Amino acid sequence: MLTYLRKNMKGIMIVVAILFGFSMFYGIGFTGLKQFSDNSKKTQGFLKVNGKEINPMRFNNIFSRLRANFPDRINPSDILFLQNMALSQTIDFSIILDEARKTVGVSGGELNLALEQIAKQEKLTTVAELKKAVESSHIPWDKFKKMIKDDLLVQKMTSQINNSVMVSPNDLREIRASHILVKTKELADEIKNKIQKGGDFAAQAKKYSQDLGTKNKGGDLGFFSSGMMVKPFEDMAFSLAVSEVSEPVKTDYGYHIIKVTDARLRKIQGQKDIEAAVLKEKQANAYKEWFYNLKKNAKIEILDPGLKALDLRFKGQISGAIKEYNRAISLDPGNAYLKLFLGLLYEDSKNLKQAIFQYREAVQLEPANPVLYMVLGKAYIKDNQKGLAIEQLKKASLIAGDDKGMHKELQKEFAALKLSSLAAGERDEIIRIEKKEAFEEELREKTSDSKEKIVID
Repeated sequence: MLTYLRKNMKGIMIVVAILFGFSMFYGIGFTGLKQFSDNSKKTQGFLKVNGKEINPMRFNNIFSRLRANFPDRINPSDILFLQNMALSQTIDFSIILDEARKTVGVSGGELNLALEQIAKQEKLTTVAELKKAVESSHIPWDKFKKMIKDDLLVQKMTSQINNSVMVSPNDLREIRASHILVKTKELADEIKNKIQKGGDFAAQAKKYSQDLGTKNKGGDLGFFSSGMMVKPFEDMAFSLAVSEVSEPVKTDYGYHIIKVTDARLRKIQGQKDIEAAVLKEKQANAYKEWFYNLKKNAKIEILDPGLKALDLRFKGQISGAIKEYNRAISLDPGNAYLKLFLGLLYEDSKNLKQAIFQYREAVQLEPANPVLYMVLGKAYIKDNQKGLAIEQLKKASLIAGDDKGMHKELQKEFAALKLSSLAAGERDEIIRIEKKEAFEEELREKTSDSKEKIVID
C-alpha cells in the first residue's frame, strides 16, 4: 500500500497555496478522528501554532480529504502515514493563516459569496440549506463559517505572493557563458587585463581557473537560465552582450571573470507557452522562499499526546513515541486505536510480543471491529502461531458482513496459509456481496427511471 501512496504523493502533497482552493473545500461530512479529538479535551489542548490553539476540526477535515484520494480499504499503518501528512499540512496552513490575519482581510460580502459557491458545489439551492446540512453533521454554523473565512484569508495571502511575481525579458532567455574563477581580486584584475590586450579567454581559463569542472573546457558553463546561478554572477552574466567580458565579480566562491558566448530564447520541455510556464515556476519558488522563512520562525507546539506520538514516530524517535502513546492511553484508556497504533510501532521496531499484546488489548476494547482481528491474526502469522492466527482471521470473517474488501483480504490470507476451504468460503462471500451490489444497483436504476417518468408525465 505504501507503494500506492508514494506513487500518488505528487498529486497529494500540494503546496498549501493550492491545496485549499474551493474545489477541495467541503464535502459536508466531516469525518474526524476520535483518537485526537477526545484526548485534546483531557490535555492542555490539541496543537498550537505561534501561541494560538488549532481546532482539531481543521486536522480532521484535511485528513478526510487526503483519505478520499485512496482506495476504500487501506492498512492501519498507511492510515498513520496519512495522519502524518494531515498533521504537516495542518501546521503549514496554520502558519500561513497566522500571517494572513496580520496582512489581509475578508469582507462579509466575500464570505457570503464563498458560502453560495459551496452550496452550489454541494448541489444545494440556498445557503440556508447549506447551514442545515452543516448543522446536521453536528458542526456549529459559526465554526463552519470561521473555517471558510480562514481558508479565504489563506487564499488571499498566497494570491498576494503570486501577484508580486513578474516575468522579465531575462527570464525568457538563456545564455551560454564561460568563466574564470580565482581566489584574489589582484589575480582576477591581472587576467582581465591580459584578455583586454588580446589574450584568449579559453586559454586563460585553462591556465588560471580554479573551477576544476570547467577549466579544461575553457571555462564553458553551457546554457543556463535565470535562477540557476548565484545572484551576483547571474546579474552580471545577464547584463552582458554576446562576446562581452565582465569585470571581476565576487561571490562566495571567489572572483569570476565572465564571458557570454551565446544567447537564445528559453526552452522548457513540454511547454508551449514559455512565459506562463516561467511565471508558474517563479511563483512556486517565491512561495517556497517566503514560506520557508515564515516556518523557520514559527513556534509549533504539539499538545495532544497521540498527535505528538505520531510526530515522533515519523521523526524516528521511537522511545519518545512509545512514551507519548502510553500517556495518551492513560488519558483515554478506552481508545482501541491508540492501542493499535502503539502495537504497530512495536511491530515496526521488531518487538512482536509487545505488538501482539497491544493488538489483543485493542480487540478487547472494540470486539466488533474486523480490522483489529485481521491485524492481530497477521501478527500471529509473523510469530509462527498459525492456530491463533486462523482463530483471529475467522473472527474477522464472521463480523466482516458486507465488507467486500475485508473478505478479499481474508481470502488472500487463507490462501497463503494453504487453507483452501476457508479461502473458498471467502470467495463465496465476495460473490454474495457482488450479487447484492448488482441487485441494489438495479433497484436504484429502476427507482431513478420511475422518478423521471413521473416528471415527464
